[in-house]
This record gives sequence, structure tokens and C-alpha cells, in this order.
Amino acid sequence: MTGGLYPPDASPLMTTLTLTFQGQPADARRALGGLLQRFRTAYFVERSSHEYAVTADEATAAELARQPLWAAQADSTTTRGQRSA
Repeated sequence: MTGGLYPPDASPLMTTLTLTFQGQPADARRALGGLLQRFRTAYFVERSSHEYAVTADEATAAELARQPLWAAQADSTTTRGQRSA
């Protein structure tokens, strides 16, 4: 089955950005845990102990970019996402 929650032309645009923790290194994991709990639809990939690649829909990516203690840099990747039921 290839269907999902969105018809092919209405699936959300997905954006990838890099989040870098700007606080104390010892607090990075705890801060990441807060993001993981709050932004459950985002996909996080650890690049280092303080830097993460994050793929999320455009609205979630914009909200992630505004988080205190995190610097965000947009990557050039934007794709149409596929969500399954």
C-alpha cells in the first residue's frame, strides 16, 4: 500500500536544518531531550555531541530555529514528505 495521510500533491514540504547547542557542553543532552519530547514529528541525527541534523515539516523547522540556546542553519534540502498511516 502506498497511501498515507496526505494525497501526493498535499504532503508537507520537509526541510533539513542543522541545530548547534550554544549552552554549556554538559547541558547539551538534556536540552536535546527537551527538543525530542516537544517536537516528536522531527527526525534528529547526531553529528556531534552538540550538533544535530534535523528534518521536519516547514512549520516545525521554523519553530525549532527559534529555540533558545540553539543556533540553526538551514540546509539546502527541501523535499515533499511521505507520511504513512
